[in-house]
Amino acid sequence: MFDLLTEPLVRVVSAGGAQLAMNLPGVLAAASRDEIATFPALRAHQRHAWHAFLCQLGALALLRMAHGELWDDEAGWRAGLHALAHDHVQAWSLITPPDQAALLQPPIPQGLAALRNAIGTPDALDMLVTSRNHDLKAAVMIQAQPDDWLFALVTLQTMEGFLGAGNYGISRMNGGFASRPALGVAPPGGPGAHFRRDVLRLLALRSRTPMSATYVQQGGLALVWLEAWDGASSLRPEVLDEFYIEICRRVRLIDDHGTIAARAGSSQVARVAPTGGGLTGDPWAPLVGDGDGRKVLTMDARGFNYRRMVKLMWPPPGSASALQSPASTDEPEGIVLLARTLVRGQGKTEGYHERRVPLSRRIKRMAAESATDPVHLAAEQRVEIVGAVERILRLALLALFQGGPVRIDENDKDGRRKTDIFVARFDAAVDVHFFDELWREVEADDPHAERSRWVKLLLVRAGEVLAQADGAAPKASRLRLRARIAAQGVLAGYTARNDLLRPYLERAVDAI
Repeated sequence: MFDLLTEPLVRVVSAGGAQLAMNLPGVLAAASRDEIATFPALRAHQRHAWHAFLCQLGALALLRMAHGELWDDEAGWRAGLHALAHDHVQAWSLITPPDQAALLQPPIPQGLAALRNAIGTPDALDMLVTSRNHDLKAAVMIQAQPDDWLFALVTLQTMEGFLGAGNYGISRMNGGFASRPALGVAPPGGPGAHFRRDVLRLLALRSRTPMSATYVQQGGLALVWLEAWDGASSLRPEVLDEFYIEICRRVRLIDDHGTIAARAGSSQVARVAPTGGGLTGDPWAPLVGDGDGRKVLTMDARGFNYRRMVKLMWPPPGSASALQSPASTDEPEGIVLLARTLVRGQGKTEGYHERRVPLSRRIKRMAAESATDPVHLAAEQRVEIVGAVERILRLALLALFQGGPVRIDENDKDGRRKTDIFVARFDAAVDVHFFDELWREVEADDPHAERSRWVKLLLVRAGEVLAQADGAAPKASRLRLRARIAAQGVLAGYTARNDLLRPYLERAVDAI
């Protein structure tokens, strides 16, 4: 039932605005032509899971058929998917008998009796963990369509981590409580242009050197759900294709009186045996560390702030994701660096994070023509400058909250807790325009003048945050004026004496 090879089960909005339904080969063909504007049922945190699934599927099908270009018709993609599934004729259906493979669902030798957890809605199947229904309501998709289940299934099986005994996570992350981050270049256009770009890049990368020496280059298991799983055995990486699409849970969709439902069960081991550091050759995964300590990046709740993005954009050798560098075939303008992740914790979700940083042709050329990337140098200097302003702002805030003391107590825990709120507010304001301001500097005829303008703007923002804190801080009336003057004096005085800031200020400090 619900055969994605033939039935139009995936809702799309076309580039022309028409609302359509397509089968999976039709989606791949339309994406290859960049004729899809959006998938209306796709939730934000499911975007990378769906994108990676389509790209890995596309690359695997093309490799299996020894076809070097994307098909732009359904027939080509249908033949490629048939070839990938071998004799598993129902491997692209959402519902099949439990002893047969279904899409992203392995055969269960013990039958449905081994899957004791009944799941009634796709959002309950999804990996997203909600907290007391404060953010997204849980298990409310009672009028779900087949593609709601499809997207939830793709996200669960290719993105989920450890969630209690018997619920193991995917191999493509560094540990059970980690996340699967994604960092890559996205071209102008819709999701189809992004799909086409990444599939062609995967093919190009595969034709050069393996992204991981562990896996089988030809004839390896590509669709992990084709193999039956009793819950007691793991697959070794040595039997897998490098672009394998994995599963991590024993789940089956079922027909429940005419509607789709799900059954899930536990396992004694992970489906794919984990590798140290989560190093699976995931082409979207940036790495951290070096040598034997290298591992896939695990994001925290701070997400892709400008400091993190600077580190990701200019990583140490061997740490960049395979798809984050612009290629000679990319458009000269309009490409962005796209970062995505759903941050996981122990039994909770700590936020979905997505950031797009525009990349210009001139900036790429400057980086390529210099042994020492001037854009990287400017970015690191700006991060250091923001840090200097924040340290001064923190002292000024402490002077304010302490009522204008003769000596500021930097160990004042209550004061530091209060200052954290306002320093974070300042940092968030910097974050919004950090890269726009950076690009203005590196493309300016007078970079020093542009840097000076930005530093002065930082100090104006710091003064605004200090004023906001002054308005919010409860103080006795006799201390208010003294605290305000002391705080303003700290901000101006420390700024004027700071060796990092002074070259950009001239006499501008007096105007703060």
